[in-house]
Amino acid sequence: MAKFFVDAFADMFGKELKNNGLFLAPSKIKIGKKIIDFDGWNKLSQEDVKDDIKNGKYSIVHITQQEWVDFFTPSLQEGEDIVFFTLSHALYTDGGCDLLSAFTQMAENFPDRKVKLVNTKTVSRGVSEIASFAKLVFDKEQDLEKAIKFATDLSGQFVTAFVFDDVEYIKNNPLLEKAGSHLTGGMVNNKPIISIDTKGNFKLLDKARGFKASVNKLFEIVKLNGENIADFTFTIVYMNAKEEALALKQKFLECVEENEIRVLPSSLNNAVIVGNKFVGVTFHSR
Repeated sequence: MAKFFVDAFADMFGKELKNNGLFLAPSKIKIGKKIIDFDGWNKLSQEDVKDDIKNGKYSIVHITQQEWVDFFTPSLQEGEDIVFFTLSHALYTDGGCDLLSAFTQMAENFPDRKVKLVNTKTVSRGVSEIASFAKLVFDKEQDLEKAIKFATDLSGQFVTAFVFDDVEYIKNNPLLEKAGSHLTGGMVNNKPIISIDTKGNFKLLDKARGFKASVNKLFEIVKLNGENIADFTFTIVYMNAKEEALALKQKFLECVEENEIRVLPSSLNNAVIVGNKFVGVTFHSR
């Protein structure tokens, strides 16, 4: 028996998570001085937290090596193998060091169990898409190594590109320090289109004057750089920009008829990183 885990950055929760045979790994968010275990929006709406995100009230809390070990150990004690699909390790506050150490420790503690960590080299729905595909392979083949190889081959090929509204928020976010250094004051009205590369670095792709214009340009970028976008389910995520996200879906329906296009609210985790208003697309890149 193998259990497949994703973290909250994968933007998959609740019923959808269960339907894909996945489990949620720990994630913590600090609200003022209070730390909560985050497992989805629950009673929070995007509008509820919009101002608090802008004002820096929310922040990501680092999970220690021992906390990772404590979370996964019960599954291992029950005789289950575990696979954890993570966002790009470069986006962890410590570069994923505690997570890697935890999996090394668990492999030593449970030599008869398979303890696997898959760095998907992406963020948001790219993480959950790769995990879901790997789970399908495992269910069909009943071979964990084949499933992990399938996931590893896909890792780094699912790219998340997004348009964000608040340039100043990005410039002042410690996690985005390198990307922020390239964003000038003149970009306040020119909304940037950003991608995350396979090392977790943020890259400026383009910009346009106004949020909606940048979302339209994002569509052209995905059409140009996407590979077999009609063959892979891909996802549009948003934060306080549902209207623009739905309009973007309609554009994609003109060229992607065979496959599902999901439109979903982003997790609070990702909103803490990129701000209180954005639209992102996860797709299979060239």
